Amino acid sequence: MNWLPKRKNKVAAFWEWFAENKAAYFELDESGRDRLFSQLEKKLHKVNRHLAFEFGESLVAGKREFTISADGVVEAFDDVIELVDNAPALSNFTIIGFRQPHDEEFSVAYGDIELGWDDIFCTFEKGSDELNLTLYIKGFTDDNEDEFISATFILLDTVIGEYNAGMRIGEIEFTSYEGQPDVRPIKELQSLF
Repeated sequence: MNWLPKRKNKVAAFWEWFAENKAAYFELDESGRDRLFSQLEKKLHKVNRHLAFEFGESLVAGKREFTISADGVVEAFDDVIELVDNAPALSNFTIIGFRQPHDEEFSVAYGDIELGWDDIFCTFEKGSDELNLTLYIKGFTDDNEDEFISATFILLDTVIGEYNAGMRIGEIEFTSYEGQPDVRPIKELQSLF
């Protein structure tokens, strides 16, 4: 006889909680936004500490887009997939797994830097299953390497999508852009996926 109480499935528990609180996340009123986002982050972190989220600012066909992201951590991809696959039907939300590629140029402010698509160039080699990249970044130095690499990964997600960046990119080398010949704008990577 099993006398221990059954633990709820973390994914089911998350969606049960979200369904109870969905009205507040649909409205996203400015005054309570920080508190709501803090609560949501804590609930997602119970599923996996690497998970992140984004909400669309404007409604699309009357629905708010709710993106669940692994924040680039490949080990958390399965949890994103499980969350999206087990999402209940929520009439006011479109649930999206992983940051999706964008057609429009995008920029990222990270610490003291701001990077846009026109600040990053690339060369690549196709392997059997993966694409190996060299990224050439305007303003990149050894001193600001951490900030630039973090911002570049976010931009890479916007160009090719988080799933492709995590699963279809092999090695990435980062270097400073100095007008090297034969480099391509990063946007051209979209045509490869």
